[in-house]
Amino acid sequence: MFCPKCGSEVKDGDMFCGECGMRMEPLESENQQTESQKTADQNETQKSRPVQPNQAPNKAPAKSGGLFKGFSSKAKKIVIAEVAVLVVLIAAFFYIGNSKSSPEAAANQFVKDYNNKKWSNIYDKFNLSEDTFINEEAFEKTMDQNETKTLSTPTGGYVNYGTYAGQYVYQAKKGSDEVEIHIAKSAKKNFLFFDKYEVTSATDTGLATESVKLFTMPGVTLKIDGIAAKVPEDTSENTYNVTMFAGKHKLTFSGADGLFDQDSYTFNTNDDNPLNVVQYSGTAKTKAAKALKSYMPEITEAKIKDKGNAGLTSYFTSTEAAENYGVRLCDSIWYYGSDAKSLGSVKLTKCQATSSDSSYNTVADGVFVAVSGSRDYKYKIWDRYETQTLKISGVARMIRKNGKWLIDTASYY
Repeated sequence: MFCPKCGSEVKDGDMFCGECGMRMEPLESENQQTESQKTADQNETQKSRPVQPNQAPNKAPAKSGGLFKGFSSKAKKIVIAEVAVLVVLIAAFFYIGNSKSSPEAAANQFVKDYNNKKWSNIYDKFNLSEDTFINEEAFEKTMDQNETKTLSTPTGGYVNYGTYAGQYVYQAKKGSDEVEIHIAKSAKKNFLFFDKYEVTSATDTGLATESVKLFTMPGVTLKIDGIAAKVPEDTSENTYNVTMFAGKHKLTFSGADGLFDQDSYTFNTNDDNPLNVVQYSGTAKTKAAKALKSYMPEITEAKIKDKGNAGLTSYFTSTEAAENYGVRLCDSIWYYGSDAKSLGSVKLTKCQATSSDSSYNTVADGVFVAVSGSRDYKYKIWDRYETQTLKISGVARMIRKNGKWLIDTASYY
């Protein structure tokens, strides 16, 4: 048998437990022994347990269990707080996921980016055919330089059945203009499993492009909003057309070196032509006139001695220009040829920049220089030499080419 107090094994017939000294009662029956042992255990437990305040000595303590069995009150509070936070996070996750997973959310984000001037997020949505001045950089600079009105809250959301079949269509106003936003469901997901919608394209009635004429001048690079213009390879004239966003732009130059009266010009494609805005500086006009004056001795000699125009090529913008206009500034004379001699100095009464006689002429046509004067020489008539006079009168159109002023055309008056 076993001691009812400490549980040690006790030989049958022993009166006391060898471990704790508990007196052993005779075994009457198995049931009685069991009941006696339980009673003894309870009594001993009650004796050895200290009495708690406000607790009856013989009253059993209340049982605690369930989910938090074995947790202290502080631990319970921590667990409850963590569970509450987890519930809030899960709720927030589903709230944000659902709020971001709608066509309207995509439309609202487009409007938000537009109003915050995040042009890099907006440009691609217009699906434009790119060119030198039609690209993201040009778009950002144009939008920053022009007054951009705020977009209204998008409305609509109906499904389109025409060009954008199956897509959601929203509209946002900005003054009298309207932006139409097209949205479709993406193959990607938001937060792993929420549907995702994205803007596929947009149209803006206020976003337009204009064809603008620029001029080419060897040695000078034109820049629009800091972007260098590219002269088409097939350009044979001194002007060419480019496409750019409608609105205000800034025109600057590289390699001009005081050629124009301003370092930069602002123009609006809706009102101005850059060719009419740009003007030559007073210094440039003076240099053009000085260059023409230096060419007149050779030009008049070619006329007087009938040398032709071949030797005048270095004074003109091209060989063709020299052939067509070589001695055009000289008046027709009766006696000329290789027998002419004693050429006097060129006497100019006028050689200065003048206004063009046509309102259509622009900076691309160069500086117009009016020249007048004379040059005396002698020519053999029959058996004697007589003094002859060549008259100089006309207007030369001077173009600067690689830092040098040259004659492009000339007309005699």
